[in-house]
Amino acid sequence: MTDALHDEDDRRTRRVLWSLPTGLMVVAAGDAQRDPGGVRAMTVNLVMQVATEPRVVAISMETESHTLEATRNSGIITLSLLGVDERALIRKFVKPTFNGVEQVAGASAMAGVAVTSDADGYCWLDQSVAMIGARVTEIIELGSHALVVAEVHTTREFGDQPLLTMRDTKMNYGG
Repeated sequence: MTDALHDEDDRRTRRVLWSLPTGLMVVAAGDAQRDPGGVRAMTVNLVMQVATEPRVVAISMETESHTLEATRNSGIITLSLLGVDERALIRKFVKPTFNGVEQVAGASAMAGVAVTSDADGYCWLDQSVAMIGARVTEIIELGSHALVVAEVHTTREFGDQPLLTMRDTKMNYGG
């Protein structure tokens, strides 16, 4: 295959993969009650329910991410599902968060965004439309990413609006 054909094939493949419909949310990993400074969060775009009994979700995370490391250490993840209006908020978690849960003006925050945590250690963004708290059961290495498999332990709803997806932003990922 010539370089020109390879480049066109690569561009087409990226374009097709970028068109896959995926959500855009924030995953926080770590136990916010036992080690608030160790909680890490990042933007993720591949999350799906993979079993109904028990209820299990799978999340794709970069293998080199600090959030995956916190996932391995704590076994706790929390997904913050965001409304379509939260385009600016999702970008705050594209870069790694290192300070964990901090106190900002008397309130808990990550990356300057208000968060809430519960007695089980789950930590979600206050601007979430919904949250999913889960316990990790398996991590499968897939090369550049790992698939985190987790059993859902708690959910909450905070609003009723369409969820943010990759299509709602000018972001793209993959390919």
